[in-house]
Amino acid sequence: MEDSNNIVGIGVGTAGCRVASSISRFKTGIHRFYYLSCEENDLKGLSGSILIPPLSRLRSEPASVRGAGVKHLDKIRNVIDGAKITLIVSGLGGATGSGLAPLVAEIAKEQGSFVLAVAIMPSSFERSKLFYSSIALRHLSRACDHIIVIDNNDFIQTLSDKPILDVYDGINERITFALSRLLGAFEKGDYAVSLEKVVATSIKDRFTLLAISDRMNMLEAVSEAVTSIYKKADPTEAESALLYLSGSKNLLAGEVEDSVKHLIALLGDESVRVEYGFSTNSYNKVTSVVLVSGFKTIKLANYDVLESIFEPERRLDSAPECALDLPLGNISQLE
Repeated sequence: MEDSNNIVGIGVGTAGCRVASSISRFKTGIHRFYYLSCEENDLKGLSGSILIPPLSRLRSEPASVRGAGVKHLDKIRNVIDGAKITLIVSGLGGATGSGLAPLVAEIAKEQGSFVLAVAIMPSSFERSKLFYSSIALRHLSRACDHIIVIDNNDFIQTLSDKPILDVYDGINERITFALSRLLGAFEKGDYAVSLEKVVATSIKDRFTLLAISDRMNMLEAVSEAVTSIYKKADPTEAESALLYLSGSKNLLAGEVEDSVKHLIALLGDESVRVEYGFSTNSYNKVTSVVLVSGFKTIKLANYDVLESIFEPERRLDSAPECALDLPLGNISQLE
């Protein structure tokens, strides 16, 4: 991790490109950022972008997008080439992120890179997206060394009285804040976290959940974030955690200490490892960013009915679907 040029950040799809491009404005130790999408609007003004035209505008499914991505494997390999660590940020609500994020992760692993993915899951009211997002999450987790999952449902309630476009902008802003601080963005008054701590907190082959809470009281903010995480996973599986606090310049050492102790108490196991960081740049509220890792399964990955029917060793096909646009003009009849 000493050479930041060996750490590559890749934004995939609309949400992934917006969040990754916002993170790139901070000094996080990631100097190379690239962006992949099927939509030109996602890539406007972004250097290092790769446009992947879909096979068909009428087939906006992850399989079709993945098939389109196969045509650009060499470009994807080139941007990852030499990277010791590849950070992938993607929303899994649409076809682009669901189709391309697992493909990018697989390529990175093939090239020997350590792969850390951030998966942003759709809100529960977006029912048409839940099935694909769940399948994509499992495929992405299998291809990664570590995966951090963020649930849009955590933000919808507090932003529900705003126009829908402002809601999505607000969600991206909150996710950018959390990830940039966890990845080491430093301002005066910060006790920064780092990519090293994030990796050390995450457990290999386990899900890591991230939650954010804004409150006037610090302990309430920590409690709300942990409650959100425990709605999605079994609390007894937690093995490690990371806490980032953003408060005023008058943030007391005792408040930080109490918050860390409160988090450990909420986790219910004093053996759980807890890292922490803080900022004193907030003025009228407290923000708590909580990362908890060690979960074997989470509710966000259980929308696929077939997965719950078949045993893991009897899975029909462990690889994602891939629709390819192939010329079959010489075939006159298929039976």
